[in-house]
Amino acid sequence: MPRHNLLDARTVNCLELTGNGRRGGSARALAGLCLFLAAAPAGAGCVEIIAHRGASGYLPEHTLPAYALGYGQGAEWIEPDVVLTADGVPVALHDVVLDRVTDVAAAFPDRAREDGRHHVADFSWEEVSRLRVRDAFEDRFPHRTFRVPRLRAVLELVDGLNRTTGRRVGVYPELKEPAAQPGLAAAVLEELAGYDLPVRLQSFDAAALAALETGHHRVQLIDEDDPLTDAELDAIAGYAAGVGVPKKLLFEDASAASRARARGLAVHVWTLRADRVGEGFASFAAEVAALAALEVDGMFTDHPDRARAALGAAACGAAPD
Repeated sequence: MPRHNLLDARTVNCLELTGNGRRGGSARALAGLCLFLAAAPAGAGCVEIIAHRGASGYLPEHTLPAYALGYGQGAEWIEPDVVLTADGVPVALHDVVLDRVTDVAAAFPDRAREDGRHHVADFSWEEVSRLRVRDAFEDRFPHRTFRVPRLRAVLELVDGLNRTTGRRVGVYPELKEPAAQPGLAAAVLEELAGYDLPVRLQSFDAAALAALETGHHRVQLIDEDDPLTDAELDAIAGYAAGVGVPKKLLFEDASAASRARARGLAVHVWTLRADRVGEGFASFAAEVAALAALEVDGMFTDHPDRARAALGAAACGAAPD
């Protein structure tokens, strides 16, 4: 599918993209990006929408309602981060601790470690299932209505919706700190084996990702401070099908995406938030356009509907009715 003409870098006004002349280092980097884009050929692919922790701009991250909303807003992929409970149950949660997004301190006031935090590894699934989830951002969903789901429930949700809608949405689990969680990868692969779903596995841990014995595509996540050298890309291409890169990296090094693609690696960028537009951009649509013009293959976003609207015909797949 050809990209929408709106997203051809040669038709994007750089002053609009960079917030009409904002100053500072980010503005200079974006001005350089515009020069790079102006000379780049238009792309030929479409951009996949990845529901980052579900539609987490609208509902608390990593809850079943957030995943369902992301599905309904037309995401091609649903992203659950995964950690293990004390009894080895994989659950959908971003952190290896419970404090940031649950009421664990009130529910279990005497269970914190010496570091003052409540680690998932110290709680059984039954105990975790009792907790209420709160939104990570105070200006988003105001209520503590939902609970932490186990990975199996996320897979059942996506599989069930695929069956009832006829779509083929995939799951994109991230293995969180696998070196500190022995058995995490095996537990996730065992759960995935029970469902006929498109799967991508991702992690920041290169050694753990490379060691996985799986037929699923792997995506190597890149830290914000990683310069992403050619040597690193060569190594990643030996075991992975793609890289997940921070948008900051692409804006500061506009060649990163093309260098990754030259090695056969898909490029998925994180994280786009409509209520927290990147520095230097006048609008969410402008930020989306800048990344699409770099020919990224996918976007992790808290707002799948807004990303799809901004991409227009450049978004992969048809929008849901």
